[in-house]
Amino acid sequence: MTEQNPNKFDPVKEFVSLRDNLTKAVEQGLKTVAGSGTTFPAVDVYETADSVVIRTEPMIGTLPASIEVSMENDNLVISGENINDLEVPDTAYIWRELRFGKFARVVKIPRKVRADQAAAKFKNGVLTITLPKIPESSSQIIHITPAE
Repeated sequence: MTEQNPNKFDPVKEFVSLRDNLTKAVEQGLKTVAGSGTTFPAVDVYETADSVVIRTEPMIGTLPASIEVSMENDNLVISGENINDLEVPDTAYIWRELRFGKFARVVKIPRKVRADQAAAKFKNGVLTITLPKIPESSSQIIHITPAE
């Protein structure tokens, strides 16, 4: 009968352990990136002849009263909180990607806008913000009159 040494180096066992640890690290990293809140909510930004429009993805579990929209210099800030209204225990989930809690999103606005005239609408979970543009100054010809 041979005695097993628990401290003996087993390359296969070490490789399996390394693989398992690496898999866990990658999964945790993806969850951290996905749940970091840096890109929630996703937005589309487009412009019309007289406005810059920002439209969010549907924000599940977000009440209009919890949303705050502000302008800080050339940045539009959207913040709020989305609440999970399901009472499902964590152990029941097979896969979980939806994130709940406080969020903030900063969007750089590429044009000069009139923040004091902004309008925001929230319909079916989608927030649409319209920022009227400040007309760009156009060049004007100044006529010279001869001096006497």
